[in-house]
Amino acid sequence: MRYMSKGIKADIGQSKAQEIIDRVVELRPWLREHQAAAERQRRIPQETIERLDAAGVFGLTTPKRYGGADFTTREVHDIFRALGSGCGATGWMVWAAAGGNLWSCAFDDDVVAPVYESPWVGNRTFAVGGTSRRMSGTARQVDGGWMIKGAWPFATGSAHASHGYLAVFYDEVDDAKVGMVLVPKDSLAARDDWDAMGMAATGSQTVATDGELFVPDAYFSTPKRLTERLAGLTERGLGPRPGGLARSLVTGAGVALGMADHAMEVFLGAIGKRGIPYSPYAKQADAPITHLTVGRAHTQIRAAAAVADAAVAQLDRLEAAEADPAEPDTLQLHTDVAYIWDACGSAVETLFHASGASAITKRQPLQLIARNCRAGSLHAAHGIDTWMENVGRELCGSEAPPASMSVLERRS
Repeated sequence: MRYMSKGIKADIGQSKAQEIIDRVVELRPWLREHQAAAERQRRIPQETIERLDAAGVFGLTTPKRYGGADFTTREVHDIFRALGSGCGATGWMVWAAAGGNLWSCAFDDDVVAPVYESPWVGNRTFAVGGTSRRMSGTARQVDGGWMIKGAWPFATGSAHASHGYLAVFYDEVDDAKVGMVLVPKDSLAARDDWDAMGMAATGSQTVATDGELFVPDAYFSTPKRLTERLAGLTERGLGPRPGGLARSLVTGAGVALGMADHAMEVFLGAIGKRGIPYSPYAKQADAPITHLTVGRAHTQIRAAAAVADAAVAQLDRLEAAEADPAEPDTLQLHTDVAYIWDACGSAVETLFHASGASAITKRQPLQLIARNCRAGSLHAAHGIDTWMENVGRELCGSEAPPASMSVLERRS
C-alpha cells in the first residue's frame, strides 16, 4: 500500500541539520507518548511515520542525488541522538533504513531513480542479508535475469518501504559469489514474526519469496559493480560521504545516547515524587544512594558521549582530507561504538534498577528504554566483548584469521 503525504513535507535536501533536529525535538512528546503503542504494534505507527516524513527525517534514508540529505557525520549523529531521545526504536529504524542507501549506487540510474523519485511517505528502501546464507536468499541465472528465492530475517524498515535490497548467493559453495537484488516489496511476503523483548517497534520482520521470483538483469548487482559505480559517482560529486560502515555505526550510536538522555530525564523527574520504602527517606532525592546512582549513570553517559564525540571528530577530519578510515582506524571506531552502546545500556539499567518495583509496569517508560537500549547493544556489530577482544588483539600484535564478516560488509 502506498501512503501519500499529509500537508507540506519539509525539503530536507534544502534544510539545515539544526532545523531537522528542532523538528524532531518538537515531535519528541509525540514519540514518547506513542512508544508503547509502537511496541504493541511491533512497527512504528503510520501517523508517526507521516509526522517524521513531514519533518523531513526520511531524507536521511534517501541518496543525496535524489534529493536526500547530505549532512556531516556530526550532524547525522546529532539527529539520531534527538530521535533516540524521543523513541529509540524509531531512531533505530530510520538509522537502519539509511544504511541501505549505499546499495542505490550499485544500480544504473534508470533503475533506481524511479524508486526514489516517485511520491512516498516514509523510508523508500530497506536492505537485508549477506552476513550468512542463513540470512540471505539464493539466485540462479536465467535468460534475461535471475530467479531468486529465500527468506530474509531482521528486515528492519521493510514495514514502511516500497522496495528492498536483498542479498542473494548465486553459487552453492562459494560464499564470495553474493549479489544484491532490488525488488518491489509488494512482490514479497511479510511474515509476522518479529516479537522481541527490545526494539520490538522496529518492525524487523522476515520477508520472503513465494517460491521463485524473477528479477531482471538490471535489478541484480554485485559488490564489484558497487565499487565501480561508487568511484564514478564520487568523481562527479554524487557519491556518499566517505567513512563507509564505520560512519554508519558511529552516527547510529547517537540513538543509544538519546535513549540514555531520556532515561536520565525520566529518573530525575521521579525522585522528588517517591520515597524509598523501608528506609528513612520520604523522598528518593534525599537519599545518598540516589546521588551515587545518578552520579554513576551520569558519568557513564558522559564518557560514552565523549567517545562518540572523538569518533565523530575523527570521521569529520578524515572527510576533510577526502580519506576513508584506514583498517586500524576502522577497528577502533567499531570498538568505540560497541563501548558507547554498552555504557549507555549499563547506565539506563542502573537507573532502572534504582527506580523500584513500580518501574516494571508497562505504563512506566524506563523499562521500555532499558529493554530497547540493551537490545541495541546486543546487535552483532555492537558486541562489546567481540570488539574489545579485536582491539586488544591488535594492540598485542597477535595474528588472527580474517574476521567472519560477509563480502558485502567488507566491500561496503
